[in-house]
Amino acid sequence: MLALVVLLLCGCQGKPLPEGMDEAVLLQKGRETALLLAGGDYEAALERMRPDVAETVTAEDLQSLVLRQTDGAGVYKEIDSVMATGQSSNGEDYGVAVVYCKYSKKNVLFRLAFDTSYELIGLEVRKP
Repeated sequence: MLALVVLLLCGCQGKPLPEGMDEAVLLQKGRETALLLAGGDYEAALERMRPDVAETVTAEDLQSLVLRQTDGAGVYKEIDSVMATGQSSNGEDYGVAVVYCKYSKKNVLFRLAFDTSYELIGLEVRKP
C-alpha cells in the first residue's frame, strides 16, 4: 500500500488547491510532518495519517522509506523552501505540500499529500 501511496503522488499535474483548503495551513502541516520524518519521529508522522491509510502502513514502513531515500544526504539542517499545489486521483481532490530540506551533503524533497481535512494520505521522499 505504501507504494500505492507514493505512486499517488507521481505523475499528477498540479492545479489549484481543492475548495476550502488554505495554503498557509497546508504548508504548515507539510513543514510539521517533514520535520517529524526528518527527525525520526515516525510514530507521530503515522498519527497524522488518515485512518484508512494508516491501517496499511507502519511506523517501520515510514522509517524504511525515509532512511532509504535520505541515505547519503547527511544530517538534516533546515527547511529551504516550500510550495503547495492541488492534485486529484481516483476522484479525490487533495493538496500537496512540497518541502525542500537542506541536509549536510544533499537536499531532500518531501512531497506530502493531505486530504481536505488536512489528514496525511500520501508521501514521497527523494533526493532531487
